[in-house]
Amino acid sequence: MLKITAIGNLTNDVELKMNETTGKPYAILRIASDRRYKDKDGNKLTDFISIKVRGPLAERCAEFAWKGCKLAASGDFETITFEDEPERQPGFLIKASEVEFLSPRKVEETAQELEDESVREVAA
Repeated sequence: MLKITAIGNLTNDVELKMNETTGKPYAILRIASDRRYKDKDGNKLTDFISIKVRGPLAERCAEFAWKGCKLAASGDFETITFEDEPERQPGFLIKASEVEFLSPRKVEETAQELEDESVREVAA
């Protein structure tokens, strides 16, 4: 069994898509992760990792993740090739079975939840 975990910052907002065959939601997340060391010229090195999430996990990611948030994703490792571009190097993606959000919720979401909670308390 091969399992990989990657931690990084989301490079763009999550775009939820539907699988044409199954009708189930999925999304491709892309995170950026800086290496702990620099190149010989002192430049920071950054890796970009693609992560595929499906079903309810994809829906949760679309709801709670945003560009710049930090997350950790774990799952299987899948090699991808580009048949239409044979000169392009093969890549990989993580087929995530787990995603953990490491950034605090956005300020607007927290404020809205507090407002909703106070309205419920007044109504009760």
